[in-house]
Amino acid sequence: MGDIRARLLKGALWVALGRLLASSLGLISTLVLARLLMPEDFGLVAISAAFMAVVTSITEMPVSEALVQHDDPKDDHFHTAFSISVTRGVIMAVLLAMSSGAVAQFYDDERLRDILYVMAIGVFAVSLTNPRLVMFQRELIFHQVFIMQISEKLMGFIVAMTAALIFRSYWALVLGALASEITRVLLSYIFCPIRPRLTFVYWRDLLSFSIWLTLGSSVQALNWRVVPLLYGAILPTNIMGQYSFGNRLTNTIFEQLAQPIQQTLYPAFSRFKTQKDALRMAYLRAQGVMCLWIIPCAIGFAAIAPTLVTQVVGEKWLQAVPVMQILAVTAALQASVAVQPIAMATGNTQRLFYRDIRATLVRWPLILIGIWLGSPQGPYAMLIGSMLGAFVGAIVNVIWNMTLVRDVGDLRIRAQFQLLLRPALASMIMTSVIWLLETMLPPTNDAWGIWIRLLQLCVAGGLSYVITIAVLWRLAGRPKAAEADAIQMIGGGVRKLRDRIGA
Repeated sequence: MGDIRARLLKGALWVALGRLLASSLGLISTLVLARLLMPEDFGLVAISAAFMAVVTSITEMPVSEALVQHDDPKDDHFHTAFSISVTRGVIMAVLLAMSSGAVAQFYDDERLRDILYVMAIGVFAVSLTNPRLVMFQRELIFHQVFIMQISEKLMGFIVAMTAALIFRSYWALVLGALASEITRVLLSYIFCPIRPRLTFVYWRDLLSFSIWLTLGSSVQALNWRVVPLLYGAILPTNIMGQYSFGNRLTNTIFEQLAQPIQQTLYPAFSRFKTQKDALRMAYLRAQGVMCLWIIPCAIGFAAIAPTLVTQVVGEKWLQAVPVMQILAVTAALQASVAVQPIAMATGNTQRLFYRDIRATLVRWPLILIGIWLGSPQGPYAMLIGSMLGAFVGAIVNVIWNMTLVRDVGDLRIRAQFQLLLRPALASMIMTSVIWLLETMLPPTNDAWGIWIRLLQLCVAGGLSYVITIAVLWRLAGRPKAAEADAIQMIGGGVRKLRDRIGA
């Protein structure tokens, strides 16, 4: 177990580094595009992306997850996975193209038609991704994933910036995403050479595992992906753009922060699927690191969001601040329980499906109640009301997720809550330090002064969090928890760096 844990931490470090750099590029791209484009541009792309996500999620077939769990996948398993993916990609691309006219007519905007045509090309391109890429994840080898993350994000950044300067329109967002998708497909064959062929010989073997994940994806599409479509139908395009910008910026940061560890958990947990004690210990250590990492980032991001938006992209995006704050705290809640990897590793995909149904039945009434309560105050109040309703639903869902982890991993809910206590308390102190420093720093309109101000807030918040978490850990008796793993990783990295410099 020690070797696997070391490889897990090393893999998470590689992916984290890649995600950090990719997140930085995504953040810079979003902020620059917010300067060059208007809220309406973000709103149009958000509606198109939401419709595409709903259509593709309903028929999503995560056969790669089946290959990760499979004891001994053969070449024909990979060829079958490729064939299933391409077949689905063709169907989805044609369906998107054929429905583009109806979507444009429903939202009374012909620009949506052309956007969906281009997105259909992207859906087909993604379906061509090399299925052998999953072997890196299966064997806990992630430095190739690091290179791919940076390369695809960099290409998307270059294309998006070029299109923004040429067109000054929503095409920058659309073409940048398409460039990233095509780059990923090409690199997947460079890193894992294979000549795929069409065969469906193992389709039953793969779909028997992924069928419940497919059904779960359909429910999740209704739970999460339909919300932007609803907003597009009831909100003005500029308000929709404020939501889209806030959502895009928040996801750019927090998807990159959570996925480094999440991406390594499923293959690691799969190795312990028959060893309850080892699985429970692996979950506690990994999830502890997740909470130690995600919670302060989310709370800190929410604290500096007003300064970030007003000082960097301008007051035209001021209404996006509450959106970013609600989404950031929601992201921290969702990352506090890694139910998906442990349930998949233990073969409990059916229970995940039932979990998704319960979450949808709770979340949507709360969203609709929030819209109804906000309607007398206007469209923006409807948006914020619905998001607060979704946040309450997320709290309920976290408790259900902990219950599911208790059942499949034999892990008490109390032990899961304890993983949150020190990071949450330290984050509250960090937020107080940030707000206090903001009141003390003099205002500035200078470009460099703005970035220095943000850097000061981030450094002060980060230092206060690290000091507080260290004190709380010592007061708790220095338990063998996430803090110990963090110290071990940092110490190992420092020793390796020192050895290389000395050599």
